[in-house]
Amino acid sequence: MRCEHCHENEATITFTIMEDDKTKEQHLCSSCFQSLIKEQFPTVQLPPLDIQSVMQELLSMFQGSVDSKEDRTCPRCHTSLSEVRKAGMFGCDECYNTFAEELDKVLLRIQGAKEHVGEGPKAFRDERALNQKQAELQRELDRAVAEERYEDAAVLRDDLKALEVTHDEG
Repeated sequence: MRCEHCHENEATITFTIMEDDKTKEQHLCSSCFQSLIKEQFPTVQLPPLDIQSVMQELLSMFQGSVDSKEDRTCPRCHTSLSEVRKAGMFGCDECYNTFAEELDKVLLRIQGAKEHVGEGPKAFRDERALNQKQAELQRELDRAVAEERYEDAAVLRDDLKALEVTHDEG
């Protein structure tokens, strides 16, 4: 099959876009896929790579024998575990829950953990710190009111309002 973008190279990547309940597939060559990624995500710097070999490696991690009794299917889209292993794609978002055990094994093998453990983007770190500060001030304010320390409570209330203004402006 030829690339749907350049119509010259062999399509080696099937790129699926899901919008609402509709899916649209594009069959692209590696070069056009790299261009699409650069277009859609201009700040992402991807090194040149053979995406097909990466996908084959990921698929090999998901491979294994499936006992026909254990070949579960997604309750929403009816995709089976054997179909996921064969195609390397889930049928819908519910598949992530249905096949969570297998996915956890793959993520553990790929990343060394099942959850993100590194730093997040600075904007998210700042947002989290601000939310934590607001929660702490609110707890202190509640404690001051409960202990009838109204002057301290007024200061804490003002600090909390100032922090909320900062949060709303950011």
